[in-house]
Amino acid sequence: MNENTPGLPFRTRGWLTLATAALLLAPACQGSIGGVGGDNGGGGNSGPSGAGPCTGNPTLVQKRMVRLSFNQVVTTIRTILGDTIGDKIANDPVYAADLPDAKHRWFPPLASPREGSVITDAAWNTGDQIAQTAAQYVFDNFATVTKCTQIGTALDTCAQTWLRTLAAAAWRRPLTADETTSFNQLYTDLKDTTKVGLTSQQATQSGVYGMLEAPQFLYRTEFGSSATAAGTLAPYELASEVSYFLTDGPPDAMLLSAAANNALSNADQIGAQVDRILATPAARANLHAAMFGYFAIPNIEAVVIDTAVFTTWNDGLRNSMEHETDLFLQDTLWNGKVTDLLTSKTSFINPTLASFYGSAMPAGGTADADGFGKVMLPDTRAGILTQGGFLVARARPMAGSVVGRGLLVNAAFLCASNPAFPSQLADTINMVSMMLADQTERAKSDYRRMTAPCMGCHPNFDPYGLALENYDGIGRYRMVDDKGRPIDASIALPALAGGQMVNGGVALGQALASGGAFANCIAKNLVNFALAETPAMPVETNACAIRNVSDSFTRSSNGSFSSLVRGVAVSTTLASRTGGLP
Repeated sequence: MNENTPGLPFRTRGWLTLATAALLLAPACQGSIGGVGGDNGGGGNSGPSGAGPCTGNPTLVQKRMVRLSFNQVVTTIRTILGDTIGDKIANDPVYAADLPDAKHRWFPPLASPREGSVITDAAWNTGDQIAQTAAQYVFDNFATVTKCTQIGTALDTCAQTWLRTLAAAAWRRPLTADETTSFNQLYTDLKDTTKVGLTSQQATQSGVYGMLEAPQFLYRTEFGSSATAAGTLAPYELASEVSYFLTDGPPDAMLLSAAANNALSNADQIGAQVDRILATPAARANLHAAMFGYFAIPNIEAVVIDTAVFTTWNDGLRNSMEHETDLFLQDTLWNGKVTDLLTSKTSFINPTLASFYGSAMPAGGTADADGFGKVMLPDTRAGILTQGGFLVARARPMAGSVVGRGLLVNAAFLCASNPAFPSQLADTINMVSMMLADQTERAKSDYRRMTAPCMGCHPNFDPYGLALENYDGIGRYRMVDDKGRPIDASIALPALAGGQMVNGGVALGQALASGGAFANCIAKNLVNFALAETPAMPVETNACAIRNVSDSFTRSSNGSFSSLVRGVAVSTTLASRTGGLP
């Protein structure tokens, strides 16, 4: 019998389609562990931190070469050649798609489809244009940039010395003897009238172009003393690893000095550098931008809202919501605790959001030029989960989305991978949606929970969306749905989130914050961010590489975001690699 068997009612044929598809979909819906930034790997669900010993080797990846992201390329050029050329490249419309602003970068850096872990032809063309632009800038401003104003052989000596110094800064380590010889020979050949016959300025320009196209610049190595044997990174390699993680830029003079003096050989030495760097504006701006993208807040910019249904929705409200979360993260990451991301009763609002949330503006000064001030939120709000920006990021044009919100919580706060949309069931899903159109969101979720193959996936994430059902499609708090029916936001959470009963978004945030799964998840994704890409082999949140960081954070830190970042930066996971290919 199949779905086209004569005599079967239409609805029965649909149920047979669902039942058959269950065999195909069930293996993908077991709550495997993944990350919000594109990590689709992992084994089965692990329990909260401390619920048994961790598993596996704390070393996640093998010896490798890691390409710099386009943003890291430009940040490095800015560091070695100055803000003028850095701004010129960063603001050039030609590179707009490759150099998004801080709020729209990818998490991890190489997760962008325009980036990738290797340099493709398209990536090479972008890098080549950037290198040409930087080299042309040196030519056009030769005396100012190089400080070489001599004449004759003295000018060439100055230019060669400058090139070697610049190359060491660009490559983030001292040049080898062979590299020094090669740079000198290149310059000499370019100046030789029997070979190329360039001027000193042109030879210097070509030298800059060559060093910015070299693999030593475009990639950073993680070989240690041997590219094939397991072991720790070499000091200069570790300096770059830590710096690009924390600042998205190259190591500064103090970090390079520590590498030169072999003062990055243990957690205390590394930690001292990390503490210093975390206090810099560059580190705070980079990590703040990373977390802003991690929670998918920029999605609000593309969400389409039907203003015939939500008449108060406009771009001013959209922008206010986005800016609220931006300010909230900036304050919480550096002045609060990690759990405050889910439980804080304070946020930043302007008059638009004061009316929206039913709050009063503070009597004192404002937080910024746009009129945002720090306030205590009403009892119906706490943490990022109940902010308009987060709630609208997964909205539909005419309503909120239990499934969309649930998927986002599942990935961003618990690192459970979400199943791909079953496109082969699209027609059946549309049919069921029409059939249940007048039902409450809880009734729709109950149907998914009890019906194959939906029942293999939806119980893992629908409960989070149901707990947030008191917030409508644009995040307004409500007690009844759009048809005037009372909303019941009480729900038993999945086992991964602790399994307890919660009632509403505030209680959901408190439950997630109190469980070890949330700390594990944030630790896992920060490890992925530090490694620049998600490891090729699936990683469970119960893996020792993750648990070693999150357990230490839970036991002995002050609970701050800085301490969690520090734990990642000093971890064995970041400093060690398994053996590479022969």
